[in-house]
Amino acid sequence: MKTLREFEAKVLRVLKDKYIVLEKTAFYPEGGGQPADHGYLKFDKTRSEVVGVQKIGNVIVHVIKGLVPKEGSKVVGAIDWEHRNSLMKHHTATHVLVGAARRVLGEHVWQAGAQKDVERSRIDISHFRRLTLDEIHEIERLVNQAVARNIPVETAWVPREEAEKRYGFRLYQGGVVPGREIRVVKSGDWEVEACGGTHLKNTGEIGFIKIVHTERIQDGVERIVFSAGLPALEAVQEKEKSLWKISELLNAPLEKLEEATKRLVKEWKETRRERERLIEQFAVSERSLELRVAKPIDGIKFVKQEFEKLDVDLMIKTASELVKKNPETVAVFHGADRKTARIVVMAGKKAIKRGIDSSEIAGEAASVLGGGGSGRPDFAQGGGTQVKKVPDALAKAEEVVKKQLEKKSKRLKKVRSFSWRC
Repeated sequence: MKTLREFEAKVLRVLKDKYIVLEKTAFYPEGGGQPADHGYLKFDKTRSEVVGVQKIGNVIVHVIKGLVPKEGSKVVGAIDWEHRNSLMKHHTATHVLVGAARRVLGEHVWQAGAQKDVERSRIDISHFRRLTLDEIHEIERLVNQAVARNIPVETAWVPREEAEKRYGFRLYQGGVVPGREIRVVKSGDWEVEACGGTHLKNTGEIGFIKIVHTERIQDGVERIVFSAGLPALEAVQEKEKSLWKISELLNAPLEKLEEATKRLVKEWKETRRERERLIEQFAVSERSLELRVAKPIDGIKFVKQEFEKLDVDLMIKTASELVKKNPETVAVFHGADRKTARIVVMAGKKAIKRGIDSSEIAGEAASVLGGGGSGRPDFAQGGGTQVKKVPDALAKAEEVVKKQLEKKSKRLKKVRSFSWRC
């Protein structure tokens, strides 16, 4: 006996050895946020895959992968029922979820968009703020209560005016549908909507619904991503698996995971504070050493220092301490690993008044390293991947410092000359 899962039909047209038009079909075409059915066409001891179905005007076109039947021949169409059934579960779940969201958030909730799939689906609803965790849990509770109630899902073709009079314009949440008669999908007293998609016979067939993610996609619109049926269980198990891994890493049982995480975060914060204290202590101790290796350039102290371990925080802290106590100093610190070289440039207040611009120094030096740099006159940093060119980059930094001082000096001479003439 032929069923909706399998049917026999005559081939009317074959186009481009790929597109097939049948006299009748049970394949659902893509539309209304629901993907097309998958399946096979069987003919002449051959089975070709149906990979897409589109409705063009009033004609349904099947996209075939493999050999194609001849026009006028008979074929047997077979629906991939696992794929279809999962889409039906997610589509019916979408309707039930809208009803639950309205009951939790208020009558202002309106479906702003939807997309169904076999593993996860999404629905966009109008709402004036982000959903809270309590609201998400309450929506989940209500939606699964509706599933447990095994509410009948009825479909009927109803004259448009009669449907609007009976149910109101909420029918068109999924978009206004054409025609004098519209297909109404009604889930008992829970939800009703004009819809042309495939649905289950009752909500109990959904099995289970799990919200896996929510996000704000635009002002006034919340997106709810969910799974229905077995994929919903798999989504829960994935999260459970993550918790187990975290439990093993923290060496703590699941019931004490929150407590263990809080303790770990507290220890991490204490360790970070201690690291910052040690960096500051080291930076202060290094300050006198770096001044001893400072190179005088036209009244400015130019300090370049290598950090054997690439620690940008330490470089910045040390440079900051140095120029704070010695405002006429320009510090150019550098460090590298096998892949990257980094440069930190910092200038004291007196050095800046003399024309020093750390941003320009960092940019020019980093360009030698094959990278870039940016920042402010008092502080900048940069880097690149050409680690072997660090000596050339330092030479470029010193060259830029000299040019900046020379430029400032010439400008001052012009100003003094103009003042003397006046």
